[in-house]
Amino acid sequence: MKVTVENIIARGRLKGSLDIEKVNSRLEKARYQPEVLEGLIYEMEEPRADIFLLENGMIKVHGVTSEDDLKLVLDSFMDVLHKAGFGNKLEGNVEVQEVIASIDTGSRISPKAVFDEFKDDGIHYDPTELPGFQLPVGNTGIHVLIFPSGKIVTTGASNLMDAVSSLDMVRGRIP
Repeated sequence: MKVTVENIIARGRLKGSLDIEKVNSRLEKARYQPEVLEGLIYEMEEPRADIFLLENGMIKVHGVTSEDDLKLVLDSFMDVLHKAGFGNKLEGNVEVQEVIASIDTGSRISPKAVFDEFKDDGIHYDPTELPGFQLPVGNTGIHVLIFPSGKIVTTGASNLMDAVSSLDMVRGRIP
C-alpha cells in the first residue's frame, strides 16, 4: 500500500506585527482581499504552497507534501520578506497541525461492505455533503473518508504516523 501525502498544514508566528497592506504592496505574488480574509495569501511556486499571513504575525502554510518542503517553503518565504524590507523572524517552531494522506486500493469498494463493517464505529454517509463515508477514528479527531472508487483519505492527523496507522486500520478491515 503506497501512502500519498496530499497536504501538510502547519502554523507558526513571526516576531512582531506586520502592516499587511505594506507587505502586499511589496510582494509581487501576494493577494490581499480584506473583505474576504484579514490577512494576505502568498503563493510559492517551488515547492508549491500557499502561505497565509495575518497582521498579528500568524503564518499558516498549506499545500506542501513533506516536512522537508515545509522547511524549504518557510526559508524561502522568510528570504522574500527580508528582501522586501521586513526584518521579522520566526518565533519558535512551526507546528504541523494536520497531515492529509491517502491510499488507492486499486479496486472499487462496496458501500454495503463498508457500512456493514463500520456500522458500530460511528460511520456516517451523507451524499449531499460528501460522495463517500466518513469514519471517526475513536476520539482522536482523525476521520477517514472512504470512497466507492477505492480511494481512502485521512484528515485530522497531526503527524504522518497517525495518518498512516488510520489508513492501515481501515484498509485492513475492508473486505
